[in-house]
Amino acid sequence: MWGQSPRLSSGRSPLACAEIRLFKGIRASLFLLLLHPLAAFSATTSGQISSVGISPDGKFIAVAYEKGHDSFIYKIGVDTGSAARLTDAKTGVESSPSFSPDGKRIAFSYSPGNGEHSRIVIGNLDGSDLHPWSPSEASDFRPLFSPDNKTIIFARSGYYGSYSPIAQPYRHDWNFFAAGLDGANPRQLTNDHFYMVSDASVSPDGKSFIFVSSEEHGDVIEVRSVEDPAKPMQILRPRFPKEPSLGQVFNCPNYMPDGKSILFLAASNGKSPWSGYDYDVYQMDIATGAVERLTTGNGYATDLKVSADGKIAVFLKWRSNWQGTPNKSELYLLDLQTRELTPFKITGLN
Repeated sequence: MWGQSPRLSSGRSPLACAEIRLFKGIRASLFLLLLHPLAAFSATTSGQISSVGISPDGKFIAVAYEKGHDSFIYKIGVDTGSAARLTDAKTGVESSPSFSPDGKRIAFSYSPGNGEHSRIVIGNLDGSDLHPWSPSEASDFRPLFSPDNKTIIFARSGYYGSYSPIAQPYRHDWNFFAAGLDGANPRQLTNDHFYMVSDASVSPDGKSFIFVSSEEHGDVIEVRSVEDPAKPMQILRPRFPKEPSLGQVFNCPNYMPDGKSILFLAASNGKSPWSGYDYDVYQMDIATGAVERLTTGNGYATDLKVSADGKIAVFLKWRSNWQGTPNKSELYLLDLQTRELTPFKITGLN
């Protein structure tokens, strides 16, 4: 085993909304479901995939597979669909796997529970030399390698209140940081204390990064400079038909290889008032704002990731239980050249 592992100290309860207006409460709940399926949905006895990463060449997929109260990272060959456990931790929550640009390393967050903060773990793609970063004053999530393979950008969450088994802390106060591969001397990139943010994506030239933040009247996609990130370089508000009446809902922005366009998930009103939102994949030209819809009618979907060569995207579709709560995920592959969407069959998850 690679040592004492960090685990999600907030367990599996959803975030609570602190805003005084009902509108903000509804918006925060929708955004939470989009960003944190692992924390927001109760585990199923059969297990489910809760987060996804894809290798630069599109040949491997890494997933966090949740069963019971634990979640572990598996590596899957795209050509075979065969899954192999990457780690040997006995308990805890591993999540948000990310591949290095050279395809040789992987990073993820891991939380041992019992009030301990989540830390970033990095190691080789074959599962060797896995080691966690030193603990910080808060919890670190969602590691992302820079294109030069020298830096990891990650999200850090502060806490309101202290941990207890009964009243668990809410993960608020998000900011982005950057550090070397050893995690030493992290540099704070944002100082906005976001209530919630999405996973980030770094531009192919390594000069900017994008993420979704939640505002009162809807989500926005922020473009920030890695070297001077204090204020957004751009605020993107893609527009398209059938937008939710409560405000736009975006997630999972990904730079495309040309650095001039992005892929992202966005919610639109479903076919009927009782069918909920559809979360589909869209492509946007950053300069012109032109938006193209690549999928139709996915229902609830999360965890969109794009290979570095821009040929394939992966994401999760979720089924709901009788109460309408998403509780079972299915992995889908989207061929970005043919626009063909196919379910990805996996064996070996246990």
